[in-house]
Amino acid sequence: MSKLHALWQRIREPRIIKTMYLTYYVVAVWVGVVTLINPPNSISGEIGGFLTLVWSLFFLIGGAMGVGAVLPGWWWLERLGIFAILTGILIYSGVVLALHFMSEGSRLTQFGVLIFATGTVVPRLPMIWRYSFEPRG
Repeated sequence: MSKLHALWQRIREPRIIKTMYLTYYVVAVWVGVVTLINPPNSISGEIGGFLTLVWSLFFLIGGAMGVGAVLPGWWWLERLGIFAILTGILIYSGVVLALHFMSEGSRLTQFGVLIFATGTVVPRLPMIWRYSFEPRG
């Protein structure tokens, strides 16, 4: 347990915020990978694989940027990652809304969850906007 505690202590404050965002970015990478490997039939079947490929790559690349940037405090890279993730959410949201209006059934729950998902990364932007790197004290 002391090695885990030592690892925890190596993370600069605020540790809990950084580990939460690290978790969000890992989930974004996971979403990108699983979507590339096994795209959702309800989406890719109707619009083709191209847009699914595009938004999944935005999730994967943005999440990877976030994973690599959040702990060392490379805020310029983390911002790019957030914008990539938000672009993936925007593309996916557009597809979901188009399918809502062009096919049977409601897609509004999916759209609502996507809007909710923006709340995982958007609040990070004001925290990291001012500098390219985390100030060291």
